[in-house]
Amino acid sequence: MTGSPGNPFGVDPAADLLHAPPPDAPTWSETMYFHVWNPDEGVGIFVHAGRWPGDRELWWAQTIALLPDGELLVDRSWGRAADDRGPATGNLRVECVEPLRRWRLRFDGAGEPTTVDRMARAPVGAGRARAFRFDVELDAAAPVWDMHRAFGIDGLSWAAHHHTQGHRATGALDVEGAPGWRLDGVAHRDHSSGPRDLSDFGGLHFFVFVFPDAAGDRVVNGLVNWKRDGVADHRIWTAQEAGRVEIGTAVRVTGLEDPATHRPHELTIALGGGDGDATVEYRAERLHGYTLSVLDPNENLNGVDHDDEDPLVLTQSTVRVVAPDGRVGFGVVERDYRRSMLPSPEPR
Repeated sequence: MTGSPGNPFGVDPAADLLHAPPPDAPTWSETMYFHVWNPDEGVGIFVHAGRWPGDRELWWAQTIALLPDGELLVDRSWGRAADDRGPATGNLRVECVEPLRRWRLRFDGAGEPTTVDRMARAPVGAGRARAFRFDVELDAAAPVWDMHRAFGIDGLSWAAHHHTQGHRATGALDVEGAPGWRLDGVAHRDHSSGPRDLSDFGGLHFFVFVFPDAAGDRVVNGLVNWKRDGVADHRIWTAQEAGRVEIGTAVRVTGLEDPATHRPHELTIALGGGDGDATVEYRAERLHGYTLSVLDPNENLNGVDHDDEDPLVLTQSTVRVVAPDGRVGFGVVERDYRRSMLPSPEPR
């Protein structure tokens, strides 16, 4: 997409900024998530920040560097936002430079070297550390996708407000003892807020793909989520390209065998219920990834806490994806399950 990405969902630019916590909603929360990937060098970053339930002006942040050969540098930090442009901690600054259009992410700190296998066995991020820093700018590749306006969905247990957007990225990643890498590639983000009760939340498949092209970028995103009994709540997706928006309500994504390996690594994302009756398939191949977990009432950890009775295990796989027309893109397939529901490799 060239020029202004437009605003087909009528998103208020102020919605990109931090939302004031309502005093009469004790379970209300807010999170922001960013993923950047340079496919040429096989490196990227992940940032996930949210409000601490016991003090909603205090932000936690999970920051991960994705390095070659499956290595990860994992950090967890805390701090208070300087303004409404985005969360901040002692190591991280997230800044909305231009609402609906441009963001900047900066980090200067250190992380524990680890792997996805180790993250599946225990929480990580407080062991021996290796310094790293990054500075990256994100420019919109498509308009903000407002899930609620697109589908009229209300009353989600995990987000009353949910926005997603694809971007192009420009920046640099420097790691102690390494020559450094560019972070020029693709990126995406989401922003959620609202009362959050995950007690009956069984899991979720979420994906965002960016297909960069000089003639116009394509961004495809969607999700399916289910309750603890396995019954799906919602199946929704959106494809955006050259000012055109297609939405659909039929989604199936390959499931998950094991959070220590993220297998299966070959994934199928089947989309239907859009402009036509036909179902189209996107084929994805896992390139990298990390494993996280969420404990009640909304505590986010790097790695999996096996002392918890039944944590929500999050696996985010960086993928190379091929569209039905042969175009190649990159993004993330997130597959989240209660630990008691794994293995679950069948499509959902």
